Amino acid sequence: MRHLIVLLALTLAVSFACGAEEEAASAQSSDEGTRIAIEVGSHGYTPASVTAEAGKPLTMVFERTTDEGCGDVLVIPSQDIRRDLPLNEEVAVTFTPTEAGELRFTCGMDMYDGAIVVQ
Repeated sequence: MRHLIVLLALTLAVSFACGAEEEAASAQSSDEGTRIAIEVGSHGYTPASVTAEAGKPLTMVFERTTDEGCGDVLVIPSQDIRRDLPLNEEVAVTFTPTEAGELRFTCGMDMYDGAIVVQ
């Protein structure tokens, strides 16, 4: 019985640690900028809104997880960025926002909508 309790406690500790690492990986910030993972699913972007600092590099890593919907192209109009998003591949988009405000990102058909809130 004691071994079972120890095994259960160890399993919970490892699960908690892995979950914390995944959370940290989805939005990491440092002096070199911010890196954010964004999933492109059948209903749009997750997360649909991200925060960045003016004057610091921002890297958004998009991964399209389904063929459903129109998420096969990413557009950030104000930055003149357009990228194809192959299925199940990470595509990193890096740029440095220069001033506070909100930057919009969309799919190629302008149906999925996301925002970068620059502070």
